Amino acid sequence: MALPKFRVLYSDIGGVLATNGWDANLRRDVVAHFKVDLDEIDSRHHLVFDTYERGYMSFEDYLERVFFASPRDFTFEQVRDYTYDASVAWPENIAFFRHVKSANQLRLGLISNEGRGITEHRVGKFGLRELADFLVISHFVHFRKPDREIWHLALNLAQATPEESIYIDDREMFVKVAADIGFTAIHHVSLKSTKERFRELGLMIE
Repeated sequence: MALPKFRVLYSDIGGVLATNGWDANLRRDVVAHFKVDLDEIDSRHHLVFDTYERGYMSFEDYLERVFFASPRDFTFEQVRDYTYDASVAWPENIAFFRHVKSANQLRLGLISNEGRGITEHRVGKFGLRELADFLVISHFVHFRKPDREIWHLALNLAQATPEESIYIDDREMFVKVAADIGFTAIHHVSLKSTKERFRELGLMIE
C-alpha cells in the first residue's frame, strides 16, 4: 500500500512516458529532412510557439506561419505525418506507471506542455486515455509549465493537496516549481532512478 499521505501521482508525458512531442531536436530533424533553413524556421518558431502551446493556434496554423511562409516543394501533410511518426511511446515506462498506479491505489494525472493536433495524436497512439484518470494539457487549459496555475488546476481536478501528490518530470526547472508548490517532486533521469525514488517513498513497485 502507498504511504497514506500520497493519493495522486502526476507525470509529464514527453521525456517520461514517451519521446517529446514538438521540441528543438524534432524541429531540427524536420528542418534537415525537408532541407529548409534552420535560422528561418527558428526565428518564426520563437514568435508563435507560446501561442501555439497555450492553445490559441492549431498545428495547421503553426506550420503555415513557421514552415509555409515561403513557397515549399513539400506539403503540410508531409510535415505533419513526419512529425506524428516521430512520436514514440516507451512501453516499459508506461507499463511501470500503470502498475504503480494500481498497486498503490493512486490516481494518475498527466500534466504536459503540448500543442493542438500533436496531443490528440499522441494520446491515442500511446493509449494515454486508458492509462490516466485525467490529462491537463497546455493547449486545452491555456496554461503551460512553468505557470503555477497548471499544477493548481491539476490539484483541483483531483481534489488533492500538494502534500498528497507526487510529480515526475524530466525538466529540472519544472520539478523545482512543483517542489516549491509542495509536491514531492522527482526529476526523471531514467526508469531505474525513478523506481528507486518510488521505493524510497514507500511505494510498491514490483
